[in-house]
Amino acid sequence: MSTKNVKYIGLNHNGIDYLLCSLDCKTIVEISYVARRGESEEQGAVQRILNKSRISSISDYVLNGGYFPTNIILNVIDTEKVNVKKDSFDISISERIAQVIDGQHRVAGMRDALSKDPSVGDTMYPVLIAVGLTTEQCADIFVSINTEQKTVPKSLIYDLYGLTSTSSHDYSIERGRDIAFVLNTEEDSPYRGFIKFPGSTRFKGGIQLSSLVNALRPLVKTHGEFEKYQIQTLEFQAKVLKNYFKALEYYYDKKWYELSNPFLYASGFSASVDVLVSILLPFCYSKKSFSFDTFKSALNITKDTLLKQSDVKGKSGETAKIFLYDELKKLVNIDTITETDLEF
Repeated sequence: MSTKNVKYIGLNHNGIDYLLCSLDCKTIVEISYVARRGESEEQGAVQRILNKSRISSISDYVLNGGYFPTNIILNVIDTEKVNVKKDSFDISISERIAQVIDGQHRVAGMRDALSKDPSVGDTMYPVLIAVGLTTEQCADIFVSINTEQKTVPKSLIYDLYGLTSTSSHDYSIERGRDIAFVLNTEEDSPYRGFIKFPGSTRFKGGIQLSSLVNALRPLVKTHGEFEKYQIQTLEFQAKVLKNYFKALEYYYDKKWYELSNPFLYASGFSASVDVLVSILLPFCYSKKSFSFDTFKSALNITKDTLLKQSDVKGKSGETAKIFLYDELKKLVNIDTITETDLEF
């Protein structure tokens, strides 16, 4: 059993002494383990069952060069395994030295990534180490982290994604956010002012940024629907979407801006995007036209067939989306379109 000497900064919070340090991925994986509540009787057992899908996504994130700027918190259960000095400590390197108090999915993802690519073992991560904590102390820390601290809204994450420098960021989120900005700000967009970005004024109706980005991701992801039909630049993608929604707006006329319009809500927006993907994009591509006139001609909507938000009153979001998709699909009449040159 080897020993590693580690530099640290001493902290005391709420009566608990911590060693703030930096450890390489290989060491974290080797010394740590998870003590789950209900499965383990040992001191400090507070963790929940692992989510396998989260582990897989974190593993991919690590393999693609991702990093974690927040601390993993460990509890070394055997005080003899750590020798704390003035500005450094010696820790024994062997299995099951330290319980994971916070970061069990990160550690599991790191372990999986390390098994696939040993080179990630040298990556350094911030770690907060406590020594000999009781189960009650571990529970206090766990509850503080997981209940008192609020989760960052998805919309804020999406809004900030374009500012990140990590090479593993999701292209589809960044592009979806960029398209949302165009739809929300350009004067000729039917969704101008109807997309709820973080910090925007609260109003009834409208679409949260996170909901809109989720709906657009099948279109803008790598090898997604837009790429399939050679709609690849931001300008082109935004133009196609505006042409499509302007065609819907044309039939609604002034009613488009009323709260009775289901397409001003997340379920209606998602349903309209699904119709675009499943029917209109392949058809328009075959006709070499993604113009406003092409989309308008593909829709057979009258005042009597306008879909209303009241049609989905009382329905869950997913049920409402399915209903609106089915009804909008009935209003598509692609037989009215003739061959044209490529138009945008």
